[in-house]
Amino acid sequence: MTTGAVCGLVQRDGAGKATTRLERLNPSRHLGLGYSVKYSLMHALPIPRRCFINVPLALPSTRSRVMRVNFPNFCRQRRRWHLMRQRCAVLYSSEKRAFYHCGRDSHAPVRGRPARTHLNHSQRWFPALSLRAVSLLLVVGCVLVAPTRLQAGLTGENVALIVNGSSTDSLTIANHYAALRDIPSHNVIVLEDVPSELSISLDAFRDGILKPLLETINSRGIAPQIRVVAYSAGFPTSVNIGELAKRFPDPADSKYRTPVASINSLTYFYRWVLSDSPNLLAWGANLYARGPFGRHFANPFSGENAQQFEAAISDSKAEKFTEAAESMQSLADQFPTLFPLRILAAENWLRSGEEDKALAQVRKSIERGWINRRYLIETEPLSQLFGGDAVDLPGDRRRLLDQLEDVPHTMQGPIGFSNTAGWTNCGHAVKADEGGMPYMLSCVLAVVHKNGSTLQQAIDSLSLAAPADRTYPDATFGFSKTKDVRSKTRFPVTTDALSWLLSRNDDVEIFSSALPSQSGSYVGMMLGAASLPLSNKKWTFASGAIAENLTSFGGMFQNNSQTKLTALLHAGAAMSSGTVTEPYSLPPKFPSAMMYPYYSEGVAAIEAFYLSVPSPYQLLIVGDPLCQPFARAPNDFVRIESKPPAIEITWQSLPRTPDSVPTAAIELYLNGKSAGRIRPTPKIRVNLPANAEGVVDVRVSLIGAHPTQPRIGTHRNILVGEESHLPQIEQTPSDTPGEMTVSVACDEAESIHLIHLGRVIHTFESDSGDVTLTPAQIGTGPVRLQANAQRDGSIMLGRPVEIEW
Repeated sequence: MTTGAVCGLVQRDGAGKATTRLERLNPSRHLGLGYSVKYSLMHALPIPRRCFINVPLALPSTRSRVMRVNFPNFCRQRRRWHLMRQRCAVLYSSEKRAFYHCGRDSHAPVRGRPARTHLNHSQRWFPALSLRAVSLLLVVGCVLVAPTRLQAGLTGENVALIVNGSSTDSLTIANHYAALRDIPSHNVIVLEDVPSELSISLDAFRDGILKPLLETINSRGIAPQIRVVAYSAGFPTSVNIGELAKRFPDPADSKYRTPVASINSLTYFYRWVLSDSPNLLAWGANLYARGPFGRHFANPFSGENAQQFEAAISDSKAEKFTEAAESMQSLADQFPTLFPLRILAAENWLRSGEEDKALAQVRKSIERGWINRRYLIETEPLSQLFGGDAVDLPGDRRRLLDQLEDVPHTMQGPIGFSNTAGWTNCGHAVKADEGGMPYMLSCVLAVVHKNGSTLQQAIDSLSLAAPADRTYPDATFGFSKTKDVRSKTRFPVTTDALSWLLSRNDDVEIFSSALPSQSGSYVGMMLGAASLPLSNKKWTFASGAIAENLTSFGGMFQNNSQTKLTALLHAGAAMSSGTVTEPYSLPPKFPSAMMYPYYSEGVAAIEAFYLSVPSPYQLLIVGDPLCQPFARAPNDFVRIESKPPAIEITWQSLPRTPDSVPTAAIELYLNGKSAGRIRPTPKIRVNLPANAEGVVDVRVSLIGAHPTQPRIGTHRNILVGEESHLPQIEQTPSDTPGEMTVSVACDEAESIHLIHLGRVIHTFESDSGDVTLTPAQIGTGPVRLQANAQRDGSIMLGRPVEIEW
């Protein structure tokens, strides 16, 4: 055991044998946490044009989707792009093959040994469950990608949907969100005995909510793919953390560290909650949040590496540029995800006269994730390589600049979230076996309460947000500037946000009132007022908008004082936030104005919030976490076909559009669980176990080559064997209002399980039977049911059936 974030480094002795040494990374003041690290090495090999995977099939599955060609809505594209994709559709449909527009991401998680209730990233492969046989998962001819970039990006496969099994509202919201976002049933976790109060104790939260959900994630083997914990309605919104607050090591600001936290923030800081650490109260506890641009080049280390970093800085100041460059390059080689180190190395190589070495380091930094064009052009000494008239630059340098974003270098840019990474105080992450501080994005989908939303309002809000992805709304980002302290508190840093948005040709507006007074459409709104006169508004929110209001009780639903965050959701916002107790108008507790340019760059709504809040422990975040209207996902085609005894996946790259990026990796999911991540491969063959039978949920995700790692994906239920052999579900008429009767049958089955929201709700000890269900058991809305049958010692999955109730 060590204190602080642990960095596991690989060394080799004289005989070439691998050894290890542990070293701390510096997670900044008051942010230490003790834990041990165990790791394994993964080696990247060339990926052939054909990839063969032998897989066992695991439980359960997800909602069926009609096979179709699904093109994104490139509303800002030129007409030639529209015509091009029409021609592509005609081309592929003429071959009478089904194509899917696709793309997403997962991670090749580093195997670690966290505490028992921590997310266990070593649980990589499927459990020993199959349709007819059990086999090992093998990758023939290729291996999983061991990426130089951390794996990020969000789609339904990356969300754990947490449900209060005793709440009809919670079950109903979960039904709707699982259908809207195609959440795999394996990702839905129903908890029992959830406290009914709005506010609970820390012990009640930790033992009754956090530990059970993390243990379930671990036991199902989905920890590597889960990046968001989304609570349905019916959960407490605040947690009393008085004992933690008393133990915070810096008593100077104790008045402002009020001892109440939001449920989502404690989930985000799950490591500290499980270790009973008060460090989550620090003003800079969220190292994932962005900061000033110079933070890129802060020392992220402690121990020997910190000394090496500081020595390199000293060498540079002493004009020992070669020594400084070699030291920075050595650190960058050890920690490839800390790509700003290569920029520091390049600057020193350039000062020493080694232009070729400097250019090589810049190139590697861009490959790892460097995205800012202006810094290379406008700052010394790199402007010697990239400044001046772009026309006069050598072709290789122009091509490097063409890969970058033309944005200001005053603030750090957005980056996709990874839960398998450890974040450092320079704002960048290292692999899980290298230390840093891990987090878990979290939010609440809805607050159904007399002072919050009605059930229908909550459903309407989520339903409005889901179709907004990749619609690129032509709308305005608005900022309120008044004499109210709630507005003035955050406004000094708004200049950086405005500069960024204007550099991207986004529309911005500053209005000198609590709300806009004129008509218009807004995709983002930063407000600061105790009460918002929303009932008389002349303007509208564009689909997918985010908005929040700095006031004391926006997230406190015990009373109706001040405007609640849910009022902005009812007005059309996809996500909003508010504090669950008095925050004292401290800027670190609220989203900064930079949240809006980050959102405009394409991150998901939940990423935009956490990217902009250094100290989110009191912030309740509510809405659709996956909403991403500006995401620039890959624009490629994927075909999923049944080729017994295998499943064949064909990927084909298409020309980029102004709102797309190339595919950097492909990720496969089988029956809701990650089955591998590989480089873009034209042909992928998934070999099924011998004599397999049943339905296989096949999902393919394309991950974009961009620091935000945008994803887009699809799935298809593939039939293996005969349709007539599957367990069948049929709704039958019920004589009692408010009840649903379901008939289930499977010839020669020894038993049949009926599954809803990832749990067995009824077991038939025969090959058929009827069951009556009520809203108290399954909620209402689009109820997704699936049956699995036990026969001849194996489990066979039936087709998911969605019943609108």
